[in-house]
Amino acid sequence: MKFRFLEEIATADVAFEAYGKSLDELFENCGLAVEETMVDTRTISKSNPPAGGQKAKIQIKNQNLENLLYDFLSELVFLKDRDGLLFSKTKVKINLVSNIYHLSSNLSGEAIDPSRHHLRADVKAVTKHLFKIKKEKEGYKATVVLDI
Repeated sequence: MKFRFLEEIATADVAFEAYGKSLDELFENCGLAVEETMVDTRTISKSNPPAGGQKAKIQIKNQNLENLLYDFLSELVFLKDRDGLLFSKTKVKINLVSNIYHLSSNLSGEAIDPSRHHLRADVKAVTKHLFKIKKEKEGYKATVVLDI
């Protein structure tokens, strides 16, 4: 399972738990959950590069892993708001260098087209409410609440 929505946690917002065997996979699955909150990603072209599609790259760093995830997910919302972009494919690579996490992500998607994309909720922001990353026996789990 990549992620699951937590309907019992947030009634006016959207909450989810995402999972990953590695931090890279955890961040990718969190990104997918954010995108799935906004759009049915099956309606976004999966070809690489998508016909008429868009590519984007996110590069951020932070000393704190949870803040890195928060910044990454916030950047996805920002790209939707500023550029009108939604993504069906997210590849993340995280490295720890001198106690600083460096994230590089390649995104593939399309500009919002209501005639082709099944739009869902308009995510306004990632919140800090219940926000956490937890190391587990099988990998990692993140809990995220989105303001819609």
